[in-house]
Order: sequence, then structure tokens, then C-alpha cells
Amino acid sequence: MEFLPPQIAAKLTAANERRLELAPDGEALRFRTGAERWEEAMPPAIIDVDRDGTKDYIVLILADDDSGRRALLARVWGDAADAFGPTVFYIILENNDDVAEWAGSPRLAAPTRPKP
Repeated sequence: MEFLPPQIAAKLTAANERRLELAPDGEALRFRTGAERWEEAMPPAIIDVDRDGTKDYIVLILADDDSGRRALLARVWGDAADAFGPTVFYIILENNDDVAEWAGSPRLAAPTRPKP
């Protein structure tokens, strides 16, 4: 499932791609180590990729007031309340909509889950 608008997806280039490095809890390290102070800019979205009634991903929109940058990140939906799986994609946009950097895959597939 493609979830980025085509005009933003077209700006994903090798020059602004980064390696997706994760903390042990699955959060992208970029959001812990960068200079920005990220805050939620709007309520998160829940995505059910295969429409089987199971939540697959949570998509967060973040903003840094000082730099004007915005970020979108997608994480696998977790098995417990307020627990998420690994980040699978992020993109950081400048305030003019240029892509500062991105990592992971902008195409979401239904995550594999153990069968009961």
C-alpha cells in the first residue's frame, strides 16, 4: 500500500535516503538523536492494510516548531496498549516540502503475525 502523495514520493531520492536504525524498542534512532524536539502535530492514523479488521500500522505526524520541519513515521501496531512494533518508514520534510531525509520502505504490507 502506497501511503505518500505522489508529489512527495517523487522526492524520495538516493541522495536523501538514510539507513533505518532502530532502538531496542523499535523507535527510529533519528528521532532520539537529532537536534529537533518532535511533538505530535495531529492525531495518529491507524492503517489496516489488508482490511482484515486487524490494526497493522500506526502513522504519526510530528513537527518541530523551531526548525519548521515535519515528519511522518509509520510503525507496526503493537500487541499491547501504547506499545508499538518497529518503525518501518519515516520521512522528514522541510517547511517548503523538500525532503530532508527518509528511511525504510514507503510501501506498507500486512505484517506477518504468528498464527494462533
